[in-house]
Parts: sequence; C-alpha cells; structure tokens
Amino acid sequence: MHSVDTKSEIVKILHFKQFYKHYVFVEDGEGGRKKVLKNYIDVNVCIDMVCGDTKNALESEDY
Repeated sequence: MHSVDTKSEIVKILHFKQFYKHYVFVEDGEGGRKKVLKNYIDVNVCIDMVCGDTKNALESEDY
C-alpha cells in the first residue's frame, strides 16, 4: 500500500537456469498426474519498482 499516487512495475533483473535433476508432476489428458524428471529450474529475479511523486510524503515525515 502506498500513500501517494504511484505506479508499480515488475522489472526482471536476472534470469538463469539452475541445473538440478528433480521430479515434477504434470497433468495427463485424463485428469491424472504423471511424474517427469526435469534437469533444470528456471530462476527469475525481479524487483517491484514503484515510481511516483513522493515529495509531499517525504516532507511530512520527521527524521
């Protein structure tokens, strides 16, 4: 929650593949699940960048 008029945007700053063998469950066509071996995990590092006029909000705070 922000106290001033702001705009929020998700920014991806890093993407890589972590190679690690692991099992995942995927749905089959009949509503069941099938165990599948995967070799990597996709990793995304994102930040929630908030932009807006915060001048009035900063002036009202006591430091």
